[in-house]
Amino acid sequence: MDPGLLTALVGAGAAVLGAAVGGPAAGAMVGRRLRQAQAQHAAAQAKHLQAETTRISQDVYQQLTSDLRDALDRARSQITDLREALRLTSAEEERLRQRVTELESRLAQLATAEAGLADELRRTQGDRDRLREVLAARDATIVQLRGQVEDLTAQLTLARPSPA
Repeated sequence: MDPGLLTALVGAGAAVLGAAVGGPAAGAMVGRRLRQAQAQHAAAQAKHLQAETTRISQDVYQQLTSDLRDALDRARSQITDLREALRLTSAEEERLRQRVTELESRLAQLATAEAGLADELRRTQGDRDRLREVLAARDATIVQLRGQVEDLTAQLTLARPSPA
């Protein structure tokens, strides 16, 4: 039991006994002791409450500190994860940039090759058209020469004496 409470109980008992035995003077003295005991008891309670308040404050502070440290650790972990994700994303972005550059280079090569092939196609078509003209001229020459051969054959047939 709390020492202040014991003192108050003893003082109260003495006050009751003193009032019955000693009269008003003894009652005043016992009353004064009772008030002192009550004051000591109140002071002890205040001190106990102050200690309890301090302990609770420390517990709350420690819990908050622990919670904040945990939150900070989680935030640091998330930052680390985000940095890794950013590094991977940056690496992927760089790889894609290189791929785009390669594809653009390949596209330029294909465009150059296409232009070269288009020029070659135009030249080939021009050659084909000229060869068609030459072929048509030769066909005309062949037709003309056949006509001449037929004429000459007919003339030769007429100029030959017939075998009789």
